[in-house]
Amino acid sequence: MKNNVSFNSELSKFGIGLFETIKIENGNPIDLNLHLNRIFKSIETLNLDIKETKSFIEERIIEYIKCEKIDNKALRLTMFDEGYNISTRDILYKEQTYKRGFKLNVSPIRRGDSILHRHKTTNYFENIYTKKFAVKNGYDDAIFIDCYDRILECSMSNIFFIKDEKIYTPNEKLPILEGTMKRRIMEVCVELGINIEQSDIKITDIDKFDFCFLSNSLMGIMKVRQINEIEFKCVNKTFDKLWSKIND
Repeated sequence: MKNNVSFNSELSKFGIGLFETIKIENGNPIDLNLHLNRIFKSIETLNLDIKETKSFIEERIIEYIKCEKIDNKALRLTMFDEGYNISTRDILYKEQTYKRGFKLNVSPIRRGDSILHRHKTTNYFENIYTKKFAVKNGYDDAIFIDCYDRILECSMSNIFFIKDEKIYTPNEKLPILEGTMKRRIMEVCVELGINIEQSDIKITDIDKFDFCFLSNSLMGIMKVRQINEIEFKCVNKTFDKLWSKIND
C-alpha cells in the first residue's frame, strides 16, 4: 500500500485519480462489491492508467481491515497512476443529527453536463468548496443545480423528495454520481411496493413536496428539514418504511 505520492504523479499534478468511501460495520465492508464495481468501471470509462485488478484490491482491503482491526469506521480507497492507498477515519453522523435532520442551501457553483460528475474522482474541489460554503452560512450541506435550475445532488449525497407517498429523485441521465445507497434505496422501494420516479426536479418547485431526504454510503438516509427558506415536514410514513428496512 502506497503512503506517499511523487510530484510526477497525475494525482499530484492534475488531481487525476478515483476514490471510494466504504462503511466498515462490525468488521465488514458494507457493499464492497458495489464500490469496487463502480471504481473499476470508472477506470475503464475514463481510460485511466491504473494497473491493479479488482481481486487484488479486494484482498488488500479485507487484509487491511483484519490486520488493523477496523470497526465502525469509514474506509477510503484511493487509486491513481502510481498505485493505491487505504485509510480510515471516524464516521461523524450522530444520533442527534438524524433526529433534527439537515438544513440545505444552494451551491454558488452551477454545474454543466460533464462526464466527470458521473465518477468519484479525486478532483473534489467543487464538492469541498460547496460543503464549506454551506457550513459557513449555517447549513449542513448545499445542493448543486444546473443552468436550467434542475436539482442534481448535494456535495456528498444523493437527494430525494416525497409527495403523496411517491418518491422523486433526479434523473440518472443528469451529471450526478449514482450512489451505492441510492441503488439500495431503489431496490428497497421495489421490495416494499413504494413508487419511485427519476425525473427533472427544479429548485423552484421544491415547495410542492411534503418531505425531503438524502443518502450516501456512510449516513444511510438522512431527513432534510429545510432548503433555504422552505421547510419540510419532520415525519413521513414512506420515509419511515425506508428507514426501518435499510436499518434492519
